[in-house]
This record gives sequence, structure tokens and C-alpha cells, in this order.
Amino acid sequence: IPGVVPKKIVHWKKVPGQRLANSLWTTSNKETCLDLSQHSQELVSLFFENPEDVRKAKAKAARATGGAGKSKTVGLLDMKRANNIAISLSRFKYSNKEIKEAILTLNEGLLSLEQLQMVLGLLPTSDEIKMLKAYKGDEDKLGAPEKFLFTMARIPKVEARVQGFIFKQEFNSRKSLLKEAVTVIASCAKRVTDSTKFKGVLEITLALGNFVNSGHHLGNAQGFSIEGVLMLSGIKSGGNKKISLMHYLAALVSSKEPHLLDFTHDLRRCKQASQICDAALKGELRQLLQCCTELSQTLTDIEKGQETKAKEQKKDSGDTSTSTFLDIMTQFHTGARQELNEVKAKMTLMDQRFESLAKYFGEDSKTFNPGQFFGHVNTFCEEFEKALEEMREFQKKSPSDTEGAAAGLGSLFAAFSSKDVQQDK
Repeated sequence: IPGVVPKKIVHWKKVPGQRLANSLWTTSNKETCLDLSQHSQELVSLFFENPEDVRKAKAKAARATGGAGKSKTVGLLDMKRANNIAISLSRFKYSNKEIKEAILTLNEGLLSLEQLQMVLGLLPTSDEIKMLKAYKGDEDKLGAPEKFLFTMARIPKVEARVQGFIFKQEFNSRKSLLKEAVTVIASCAKRVTDSTKFKGVLEITLALGNFVNSGHHLGNAQGFSIEGVLMLSGIKSGGNKKISLMHYLAALVSSKEPHLLDFTHDLRRCKQASQICDAALKGELRQLLQCCTELSQTLTDIEKGQETKAKEQKKDSGDTSTSTFLDIMTQFHTGARQELNEVKAKMTLMDQRFESLAKYFGEDSKTFNPGQFFGHVNTFCEEFEKALEEMREFQKKSPSDTEGAAAGLGSLFAAFSSKDVQQDK
């Protein structure tokens, strides 16, 4: 409106053009839109003022105080955004210039990973950059948040640089955790497949299960899915509910094939492996590779920008900070890509071992869930060891039963049942 300026701006956020389609702003009834022209005089009198009057009032106030009053800062941001930036900046002990230099030169001693992530959230948006460019006033009169955004906006590709800096700082820890997890489950898959003792225990379990299933359509099985081992503890003796088929299996292995009793040692990493999701590992590798690709593009863009700047000036741009960034990040990118390729190769081996594992145990390779498989195996190991310990504890408390053990297991369970009956009484 000519000749007047608003007393206070409505600091709202404009809906981006790409989000306007099919929104209430484009589907509203145009006939209901208010024509404010008839109210313009009233609105101007209430919410606008003459800039010359404002200037005179400020000059008068300055004269009244002898010009000693501190000049008022200019705020371009809405209150919430300005406060958030101001609060975050209060946690930094460095000036805007020092933060800028740390980003340009990748100074990890000045900006930690946590601080970089904070800076990333403070960087100016595209709308804020347009607002800053449109400002023609004295930059020294701006508030601290606006000055920070001005400094950050002057860094070419600032968001991509900060993201690359963050990636560099967190890469080693993320890569190491990923590599360790892949190694654990790949190694576990091989251990389970190679364990002849586990195979022997499962063969005894199959024979025991087929005997229990005699006359049933589930009997006479040539093999069973691994989750079947979880059912043994739930099958109780008709005469004593404290005795399960797992107890009988433990006693059977102890009596007939004692060399198999430590089979759980071969499978000790199954618990750790069961807590690792192979799909999450593949997702993490994809993210790291994507970060590498994005960093490569950033380096290319910055290098082209430097070349263009040098041509325009018809001499070397002399931008040593950009050269430093390119040198450090190019070397990092080369090493990171190589290390991720090594992890990728380990992950391929992991998948091959999963496929062999599923085939070896007769599982459906299409629906095979390694974490679930290792969980079932770990649970079986824990329940077997618990049952074995309970049998040993019983033997310690019971009279010597060496003859019964030689003859068979019936006397052991009979004595076990008798002992429990006496305790119940």
C-alpha cells in the first residue's frame, strides 16, 4: 500500500506451491472470499503507519535520551524460529565466523558430531535465503539469529557440506557396528551348519518325537522344522507334570550319547545372532552407500563451482578452504567406498550362508527368517541345559542309581517321580 508500512508483520509460513493442489486453498469457493477493498481505509488506520512519522518519532526519542540509547536490532524471522536459533547458538562457544571456518575446513576439533547435527537443523531454508537476499538494510543491526543465517547462507552448498561432514564423523562407528553384526550372524550360520553334535541331538530328538507320535499322521517323520524343538518342554508326563519330554531327551542324551552333551557350546553365539535383523543390516548398508553417492555428487558440484569462479575471475580463486574441503573429503570418500564394498562382500557371503543354512535344515528359503531361526535354536539350548541341570540336581539328591542308569532310564524317572511325590506331601 503506497505511503504506509504495516506496524507489525504476520509471521506465518506460506504453503509451498507443490502442496497447494487439491488443498482447501485451491478448492475453496471463490465467491465467499472477502473483498477487503471497502475496508482498506479502516485497516490502514488501525494496522499501518507512515514511515516518515516513524522516523521522526525515533529521532525525537533519540534526542530525548541524548542519543545514548542502544540501537534496536532488526528481526526478520518469526519469533519461534528466532528463539530456537538463539537458544541453540547459546550452546556454542564460537563465533559465526569460526563455525563457518570449521565447516569449510572440516575441523572436527571445533565441531563435534552432536554440534554438527544441531547446525544442520539451524541452516537457512530456501524461503529464508530469499528473505535475506531481499534485505537491503545494515547487516550489523540484525539480530543474532539473522546474522548466523547470513553467515551460513554465504557458504556454497552449505547443507550438503554439513551433511557430508556429519557422514564423515559418524562413518567409522556405523561401519564398524555393521561389519561386526554381519560377521556375527554369518559366523553363527556356519557354526550351526557345521555342528555335528547338534545334528546328533536333533537325530535323537527326531526318534523321540516319532515314538511319541506313533499312530498319528505326524509320526514317521523324516525331519522336522526347527521350531519343533520348542514343543518338547510343553509335553508333560501323564504321571508327573514336572517331567517333560525335554527332561527325557536330556536324560537320553546323557545316558546314550554323553559326548553330545556340550553341543550348546557350538551354538553359543545364537543368542546374539537372534537379536540382529538381517533386513536392518541391509537397510543400513544401503543408507551408507547412498550417503557415499550423495557425497560424490557434492564434491563434483563444489569442484565445478570452484572452476566456474576461477574462470570468471580469470585467475585462481584462491579459495584455500574449498580446496581443503575437497582434498579431505575426496580422500575420505575413496576410503569409505572401499570399506563399504568389503562389507557388501561380507553381506553377500552372509546371504549365501543363510541359503545353505535353510537348505541344510529343510527350511523354506523364501520365508526363512535367520533371526527367528537363531532364536529357536538358542531357546532349545537354554531349555536343554535347564532340563539337564534339573536331572543332575535330582541325581545328587537321590540315592545312587547306577544300576538303573545302566539298565535304562525308567528307574531314574520313577525315582524322580517318587521324590516329587514325597516333597509335595
